[in-house]
Amino acid sequence: MKQHFINELDSLRSQISAQGELAERAIHNAIHAFSSGDTELARRVMAHDEIIDREEIHIEEECLKLLALYQPVAGDLRTVISCIKINTAMERMADFGCHIAERAILVAGLPTLPGQEMFDFEPMELLTLGMLRDTLLAIRHSDLLLAHKVIDRDDAVDAMRSEHRTHARAAILHCPAAVEYYVSCIGLARDLERISDLATDICRQLIYLRTGCITRHKPD
Repeated sequence: MKQHFINELDSLRSQISAQGELAERAIHNAIHAFSSGDTELARRVMAHDEIIDREEIHIEEECLKLLALYQPVAGDLRTVISCIKINTAMERMADFGCHIAERAILVAGLPTLPGQEMFDFEPMELLTLGMLRDTLLAIRHSDLLLAHKVIDRDDAVDAMRSEHRTHARAAILHCPAAVEYYVSCIGLARDLERISDLATDICRQLIYLRTGCITRHKPD
């Protein structure tokens, strides 16, 4: 019975890892669509979100089945509960990828106006996706040191979001006719910041899973 439970948990971890890779790809493609004006790519991101949604439901059902069949306690119970929370966070990340794809379609339909400044999100994208990739590695290898490093990077993403928001507000004053583009940029920065928050939450959940210590209410 115990070995069956362990095998089921290993399968769950693999499914969650695959879910994270799908979310990462969706976010990367959505940002590329925003920057390049590739509306077809943006629509593919939105269409693929249904696959991620279905997988999220499937993984949650598998977790609930494990709870019902094996009635785990202590560390095993923490593992299943953590899988449920991490699975939900992965799906929410993909949802933010969809938000970015929707913004990409909106921005692609806007004219580029004289005096309009185009924003560069590559540094924020690289940092956010780097956090997500390291989160997936931390899950795969139960690497608590890497999980802490992800958490430590969250403040840098928060600072980038604040910089983009301040920059966009100033740009609106300089070129008010391009307000829709700048508001979309503020939204994109917010989406990336929320993705980094979710990566941080997952890493805190991983630390809880391995140590039993709840860190989410402690300062980083």
